[in-house]
Amino acid sequence: MPDQITELWLTVSTFAQEPAQSAALCAVFMSSLRVLTSGGLGKPKRWIETLMVGFLAWTSLPFIQHWGYEAETGRFFAAFLGYIGVHGFEKRVDRLLDNIADVTSALRRK
Repeated sequence: MPDQITELWLTVSTFAQEPAQSAALCAVFMSSLRVLTSGGLGKPKRWIETLMVGFLAWTSLPFIQHWGYEAETGRFFAAFLGYIGVHGFEKRVDRLLDNIADVTSALRRK
C-alpha cells in the first residue's frame, strides 16, 4: 500500500509542475474545502461544481497572462475562484456585463 501512495504522490506532483495544472489543483482543493465545511458530503451537485471550478481555473490561465500577470499568480486567482465557486463567479460576471451595458446605453443616448 505505501508504494501506491508514493506513486500517487509522485504522479500528482509531476502533474502540478505546470502552472495551469497547479492552478486547477489549487482551485479544486479550495472548492473541496468549501464544500466540506458547508456540509456538502451528501450533495453531488456541489462536488460537480468543484470539478467545474477546476476546469475553469485550468482554462483561465491564458486570460490571466493576457492581462500581464505571471503564470504563478494563477494559483492565487484559482484559489479565489475555488472559494467563490462557479455560481459566485457567474453572478459577478453578470453584474459586470450589466454595468458595461448600462454605460454603453448611456453613452448612446448622449
